[in-house]
Amino acid sequence: MRKRTGVLTWSVLILTGCLILGGCGRSRLPVAPPAAALPPAPEAPAPPLTPEQALLQEILEKRGYNGRGYHPVVLVVSKEARKLTLYQGIHPVKTYPVVLGANPVADKLCQGDKCTPEGVYRVVTKFDHPKWNKFILLDYPNTRNWLKFAEAKRQSRIPWDADIGGEIGIHGTEDDLKNLRGENWTLGCVSLLNRHVDEIYPYVSFDTLVVIKRR
Repeated sequence: MRKRTGVLTWSVLILTGCLILGGCGRSRLPVAPPAAALPPAPEAPAPPLTPEQALLQEILEKRGYNGRGYHPVVLVVSKEARKLTLYQGIHPVKTYPVVLGANPVADKLCQGDKCTPEGVYRVVTKFDHPKWNKFILLDYPNTRNWLKFAEAKRQSRIPWDADIGGEIGIHGTEDDLKNLRGENWTLGCVSLLNRHVDEIYPYVSFDTLVVIKRR
């Protein structure tokens, strides 16, 4: 029994030596080459801009905005949708319901027509208001408003002695219920609930852009 065990032991040693000395003619295992690097994963495509974002981007680019670094606050009012959206750059942050002038469809041409003007405006100033909580004053009438005003007179769409008006802005309300009912009660301004105008007020400063559009 011992003799057979000794023979087996020597056989194993001899076979192991042959594998080490022979084999593939190498004394050590080959090193595997490094794995090929995967190509970088493609970035997810940015979602397409909404028509409102595309309009806002065009307006901002004309004013030197390139989408990098500084992202200005912009207020966009959609008259048909009865909403105001606070944007940072072209990125919407929050939307609020609004009510408008008592004649909410047409563009404002003159004082007394109770229309809310359409166009691109700048904030002139802002202040606490004893009746409407807070008031954000716009630069209406601007150059485009004066041109529309003159053309409307030339076409006899407004009286020859009409006044273009002014003091158009964004403000709160003396009666939340009128706003909650969606009643267009102003003389041409944009009115929000007081708690909503309180929210946007800190983000608005001199020269903040306000875009008022029909749709």
